[in-house]
Amino acid sequence: MVEKLDTRSCIFSLLYSVVSFAVACASLSTLNPSDRITVQKGALLISFGFVYFVALTEFLNKLLLRTTIGHSFVKRYRLRVSDVLDITNKLVSAVQAAFSCIAGLFVCRWSCPRNFLHASHFLSESYAWFAASYFFYDLWSMYKIYAAEAAVKIKVKLGLQSVTGDNNNVGGRNGTANGNGGTVAEKTLQALDDIPSVEQGTLSFVNPCKIGIPSFAKYLSTHPLMVFHHLFIGSYGLVVISYLRGGLGDCVFSFMFMMELSTPFVSFRSILSVMGLKQSKLYVINGLVMLVTFFWCRIFLMPYVCYYYSQVVNKPFIEAVSNLPWGCQVSILALFLPQLYWFRLMVRGAMKVFFPSKNKRNTTIAANSCGNEVSTNGETIKSSQSKDSEIRSLM
Repeated sequence: MVEKLDTRSCIFSLLYSVVSFAVACASLSTLNPSDRITVQKGALLISFGFVYFVALTEFLNKLLLRTTIGHSFVKRYRLRVSDVLDITNKLVSAVQAAFSCIAGLFVCRWSCPRNFLHASHFLSESYAWFAASYFFYDLWSMYKIYAAEAAVKIKVKLGLQSVTGDNNNVGGRNGTANGNGGTVAEKTLQALDDIPSVEQGTLSFVNPCKIGIPSFAKYLSTHPLMVFHHLFIGSYGLVVISYLRGGLGDCVFSFMFMMELSTPFVSFRSILSVMGLKQSKLYVINGLVMLVTFFWCRIFLMPYVCYYYSQVVNKPFIEAVSNLPWGCQVSILALFLPQLYWFRLMVRGAMKVFFPSKNKRNTTIAANSCGNEVSTNGETIKSSQSKDSEIRSLM
């Protein structure tokens, strides 16, 4: 009965997500390709976007925390509630990136062959409205992860939870009992209660939460680069695509949408790290694919688009770029320079993997001999996992 009820709740969340996306698509069915998106329709799209991304996150959380299959997955990789929240956050990020690439490819195939500057398709503006909700939602989603991790640290410090995290792990070592003696079904039901929420007082917008968990405002103030990135893309990017460009450059923005091609691999890298699979071949292969796609769609693509534009206006590359409006030049730099910084971090990470120093090699061997795990009173716990927070939160 418990599993049936949980499955039904999981399905409802999935239906909310699917229906909201379907209704958003249906609202565009009467538009002609060159139509513009009105503010009213844009507000509708961004509202459905919020419903979609929130419901999708709830579905994934319940799938991992309230179903037998999800519980087995969590137990196998010894995931904490904060780890589950992190995984679902990255899965939703990958879904958004896939949508962005599909929209960009469609607009590119429509607008670029017709007219590089003047051809326009409503999908570029409509998806900008829909996707803007993701960047605002993602701030709150990452705050929930941050709050869940902070709650564990505070409880351990106050002696309210053991270092082994028995109260925070969803699954125990045995199939029928877990930690404090509860059954698997009971622990699975309690798992969602461990997710920080406003109702429980473990999330707050301004004031500190229960047991001293930082507020949302405090979280934003301590992560300025990440906040700037999300607000810049979600608000300024929307304003540029919807209004400031004046209907021009649809082809250019289609390439910007396709810059998200590397994001699923960045997300998968993060998921593998949380699962404790950083030493696996899959992690290395995914890292190489991530590096290649990131270079192609975020480093190479931007200069190529500028070169494409110079050929269209029949001017030398430097002259064509220098004659762009200053707002365009600033936007290009603001978008391109961080990509160089992140790519540099990725290359450095790849060099450490393929060309480790002798000291690093000896450390890795020693770590592997211990299995990267610590045994305490018969319980095995994972060592601290690298979150790669700077790259993962900004992709």
